[in-house]
Amino acid sequence: MSGPVDALPPAQPAKSRILITLVVDTSSSMSHLGRIDELNAALHGWRRQISAYTHVMRMGEIALVTFGNGHVRVIDPRGKESGAVGQPFVPMTDFDPPRLEAGGVTPMVEGIQQALDILGTRKQQLRSSGIPLANRPLMYLITDGAPTDDQGRLTDRWRDLAPVLRKQEEGRHLLFFALGVREADHEVLRGLAPESAYNLGEMEFSKVLQLVSASTEKVAAGTARNQGASEIYQQVDQHMQMREWLGHHG
Repeated sequence: MSGPVDALPPAQPAKSRILITLVVDTSSSMSHLGRIDELNAALHGWRRQISAYTHVMRMGEIALVTFGNGHVRVIDPRGKESGAVGQPFVPMTDFDPPRLEAGGVTPMVEGIQQALDILGTRKQQLRSSGIPLANRPLMYLITDGAPTDDQGRLTDRWRDLAPVLRKQEEGRHLLFFALGVREADHEVLRGLAPESAYNLGEMEFSKVLQLVSASTEKVAAGTARNQGASEIYQQVDQHMQMREWLGHHG
């Protein structure tokens, strides 16, 4: 005869998560030719567009880090909090970013470092709560320039950051994409992301964000957990035929 314990329903596994971090350039160059306005419009359009990606909406959490105006800032992706953000990552369903402003120099290295820090914290929180990751986190750098120091001088400190990113990839802790538009420094992009850098020229930000959502969905829906970063990058590239895919879905 079954006892009370046998009558209990089986425990449900914790819902897995996919962590997505946008690291966005808001330096003074983004004020040229209405670029920051285009980016703001693209982010809000992306919020509507990404709702079609079932896996991302169901499991995704997103964080938004900017570098430029206000130096490096962790932005509330819900658009509700200003100043210090208590929880950088929110469910994709809550993504409603505030209007971003452009200004200042381009502390790209510090922005990526900040993004890695908040990502590490969130992974630890999920681990402590017994919530697994569906796949390794994804981070997208979006920039129209080159990294500078606090005085606006070009810096090569990104070279020190590149090995950190490679170690994260090799340990299967991260997938990092570098997406450059306009005058982005291709050497920097390739240095930070040798297999996942894209110099997208004059491509509109709305199409850049299509790339983000489609590549995220590819990873979320696939079986990439046990694959190396190089293999995943190759699959994403082939799946999308990057620039061609975007050109046909604009």
